Amino acid sequence: MHCRNSAALLAILLPIVLLSGCATTAKISPSAANTASRADRAAALAMRAAREARQKEAAVQAQKARAVQDFCSRWQRGLHLARQNLIGCMQMPTSEQPFCWDAVSQWSADEATAFTRLSAVLTGTPFYTASRQAATFFFLSRSWAKTCREDLAACAAAPQVTRMHPLKAQVNARCQTLPLR
Repeated sequence: MHCRNSAALLAILLPIVLLSGCATTAKISPSAANTASRADRAAALAMRAAREARQKEAAVQAQKARAVQDFCSRWQRGLHLARQNLIGCMQMPTSEQPFCWDAVSQWSADEATAFTRLSAVLTGTPFYTASRQAATFFFLSRSWAKTCREDLAACAAAPQVTRMHPLKAQVNARCQTLPLR
Protein backbone atom coordinates (compact mmCIF):
# COMPACT_ATOMS: atom_id res chain seq x y z
CA MET A 1 0.00 0.00 0.00
CA HIS A 2 2.83 2.25 0.66
CA CYS A 3 4.04 1.81 -2.88
CA ARG A 4 0.65 2.43 -4.24
CA ASN A 5 0.44 5.74 -2.35
CA SER A 6 3.90 6.68 -3.53
CA ALA A 7 2.97 5.94 -7.10
CA ALA A 8 -0.22 7.98 -6.79
CA LEU A 9 1.64 10.80 -5.18
CA LEU A 10 4.27 10.67 -7.89
CA ALA A 11 1.54 10.71 -10.55
CA ILE A 12 0.13 13.87 -9.01
CA LEU A 13 3.42 15.65 -8.35
CA LEU A 14 5.16 14.86 -11.61
CA PRO A 15 2.85 16.97 -13.85
CA ILE A 16 2.96 19.79 -11.30
CA VAL A 17 6.75 19.76 -11.26
CA LEU A 18 6.90 19.60 -15.02
CA LEU A 19 4.37 22.42 -15.44
CA SER A 20 6.06 24.62 -12.89
CA GLY A 21 9.24 24.54 -14.96
CA CYS A 22 7.34 25.86 -17.98
CA ALA A 23 5.55 28.59 -16.11
CA THR A 24 8.60 30.33 -14.62
CA THR A 25 9.39 33.75 -15.99
CA ALA A 26 12.81 34.62 -17.22
CA LYS A 27 14.67 36.68 -14.72
CA ILE A 28 16.71 39.66 -16.00
CA SER A 29 20.18 39.75 -14.67
CA PRO A 30 21.08 42.88 -12.67
CA SER A 31 23.69 43.92 -15.27
CA ALA A 32 21.13 43.67 -18.09
CA ALA A 33 18.66 45.76 -16.05
CA ASN A 34 21.35 48.40 -15.42
CA THR A 35 22.23 48.47 -19.11
CA ALA A 36 18.58 48.95 -20.08
CA SER A 37 18.15 51.67 -17.47
CA ARG A 38 21.29 53.48 -18.67
CA ALA A 39 20.08 53.25 -22.26
CA ASP A 40 16.72 54.75 -21.25
CA ARG A 41 18.46 57.59 -19.41
CA ALA A 42 20.82 58.19 -22.33
CA ALA A 43 17.89 58.30 -24.75
CA ALA A 44 16.03 60.76 -22.50
CA LEU A 45 19.15 62.94 -22.21
CA ALA A 46 19.66 62.86 -25.97
CA MET A 47 16.04 63.89 -26.56
CA ARG A 48 16.36 66.73 -24.04
CA ALA A 49 19.64 67.88 -25.58
CA ALA A 50 18.07 67.86 -29.05
CA ARG A 51 15.08 69.86 -27.79
CA GLU A 52 17.39 72.39 -26.08
CA ALA A 53 19.48 72.68 -29.25
CA ARG A 54 16.34 73.40 -31.30
CA GLN A 55 15.24 76.01 -28.75
CA LYS A 56 18.69 77.62 -28.75
CA GLU A 57 18.78 77.70 -32.55
CA ALA A 58 15.33 79.29 -32.63
CA ALA A 59 16.46 81.92 -30.09
CA VAL A 60 19.60 82.67 -32.13
CA GLN A 61 17.54 83.02 -35.31
CA ALA A 62 15.08 85.35 -33.55
CA GLN A 63 17.95 87.45 -32.19
CA LYS A 64 19.52 87.59 -35.64
CA ALA A 65 16.22 88.63 -37.22
CA ARG A 66 15.78 91.43 -34.65
CA ALA A 67 19.36 92.59 -35.22
CA VAL A 68 18.84 92.70 -39.00
CA GLN A 69 15.60 94.60 -38.55
CA ASP A 70 17.11 97.13 -36.11
CA PHE A 71 20.53 97.60 -37.70
CA CYS A 72 19.84 100.61 -39.93
CA SER A 73 17.88 102.54 -37.32
CA ARG A 74 20.64 101.90 -34.80
CA TRP A 75 23.23 103.11 -37.32
CA GLN A 76 21.22 106.25 -38.11
CA ARG A 77 20.75 106.97 -34.41
CA GLY A 78 24.51 106.64 -33.88
CA LEU A 79 25.26 109.04 -36.74
CA HIS A 80 22.75 111.54 -35.38
CA LEU A 81 24.31 111.42 -31.91
CA ALA A 82 27.80 111.73 -33.40
CA ARG A 83 26.73 114.91 -35.23
CA GLN A 84 25.14 116.31 -32.06
CA ASN A 85 28.31 115.52 -30.10
CA LEU A 86 30.47 117.24 -32.72
CA ILE A 87 28.31 120.36 -32.79
CA GLY A 88 28.04 120.40 -29.00
CA CYS A 89 31.80 120.25 -28.47
CA MET A 90 32.47 122.89 -31.13
CA GLN A 91 30.00 125.29 -29.50
CA MET A 92 31.47 124.93 -26.01
CA PRO A 93 33.87 127.44 -24.55
CA THR A 94 37.45 126.52 -25.41
CA SER A 95 38.26 125.74 -21.77
CA GLU A 96 35.52 123.07 -21.62
CA GLN A 97 36.14 121.46 -24.99
CA PRO A 98 38.78 118.94 -23.83
CA PHE A 99 36.27 117.37 -21.44
CA CYS A 100 33.65 117.26 -24.16
CA TRP A 101 36.02 115.62 -26.64
CA ASP A 102 36.98 113.06 -23.97
CA ALA A 103 33.31 112.22 -23.52
CA VAL A 104 32.81 111.96 -27.28
CA SER A 105 35.85 109.71 -27.53
CA GLN A 106 34.47 107.39 -24.84
CA TRP A 107 31.00 107.39 -26.38
CA SER A 108 32.50 106.53 -29.80
CA ALA A 109 34.48 103.67 -28.25
CA ASP A 110 31.27 102.32 -26.69
CA GLU A 111 29.45 102.54 -30.04
CA ALA A 112 32.33 100.78 -31.79
CA THR A 113 32.24 97.98 -29.23
CA ALA A 114 28.46 97.68 -29.58
CA PHE A 115 28.70 97.37 -33.38
CA THR A 116 31.54 94.86 -33.04
CA ARG A 117 29.34 92.69 -30.80
CA LEU A 118 26.43 93.19 -33.16
CA SER A 119 28.54 91.92 -36.06
CA ALA A 120 28.89 88.59 -34.25
CA VAL A 121 25.09 88.31 -34.17
CA LEU A 122 24.83 89.38 -37.81
CA THR A 123 27.28 86.76 -39.08
CA GLY A 124 25.83 85.18 -42.21
CA THR A 125 23.46 88.07 -42.94
CA PRO A 126 23.72 90.85 -45.54
CA PHE A 127 24.42 93.27 -42.66
CA TYR A 128 27.54 91.55 -41.34
CA THR A 129 29.96 93.63 -43.43
CA ALA A 130 28.02 96.82 -42.72
CA SER A 131 28.19 96.15 -38.98
CA ARG A 132 31.97 95.71 -39.21
CA GLN A 133 32.20 98.95 -41.20
CA ALA A 134 30.06 100.74 -38.59
CA ALA A 135 32.36 99.48 -35.83
CA THR A 136 35.40 100.73 -37.73
CA PHE A 137 33.67 104.08 -38.33
CA PHE A 138 33.15 104.58 -34.60
CA PHE A 139 36.67 103.41 -33.71
CA LEU A 140 37.94 106.07 -36.12
CA SER A 141 35.51 108.55 -34.59
CA ARG A 142 37.09 107.86 -31.21
CA SER A 143 40.54 108.54 -32.57
CA TRP A 144 39.26 111.63 -34.38
CA ALA A 145 37.76 113.02 -31.15
CA LYS A 146 41.16 112.64 -29.49
CA THR A 147 42.74 114.59 -32.37
CA CYS A 148 40.12 117.34 -31.96
CA ARG A 149 40.85 117.48 -28.22
CA GLU A 150 44.54 118.02 -28.85
CA ASP A 151 44.31 120.45 -31.75
CA LEU A 152 41.00 121.94 -32.77
CA ALA A 153 42.53 123.43 -35.92
CA ALA A 154 43.61 119.94 -37.06
CA CYS A 155 40.18 118.50 -36.34
CA ALA A 156 38.63 119.09 -39.76
CA ALA A 157 41.72 117.91 -41.63
CA ALA A 158 42.38 114.87 -39.45
CA PRO A 159 43.23 111.74 -41.47
CA GLN A 160 40.46 109.80 -39.72
CA VAL A 161 37.85 111.96 -41.45
CA THR A 162 38.92 110.84 -44.92
CA ARG A 163 38.66 107.22 -43.80
CA MET A 164 35.31 107.72 -42.05
CA HIS A 165 33.47 109.18 -45.07
CA PRO A 166 33.68 106.08 -47.29
CA LEU A 167 32.68 103.83 -44.38
CA LYS A 168 29.65 106.00 -43.68
CA ALA A 169 28.70 105.97 -47.36
CA GLN A 170 29.02 102.18 -47.58
CA VAL A 171 26.87 101.54 -44.50
CA ASN A 172 24.29 104.08 -45.68
CA ALA A 173 24.21 102.42 -49.10
CA ARG A 174 23.69 99.00 -47.49
CA CYS A 175 20.80 100.34 -45.47
CA GLN A 176 19.19 101.88 -48.55
CA THR A 177 19.58 98.90 -50.89
CA LEU A 178 18.64 95.94 -48.71
CA PRO A 179 15.04 95.48 -47.66
CA LEU A 180 14.48 95.00 -43.98
CA ARG A 181 12.92 91.72 -43.03
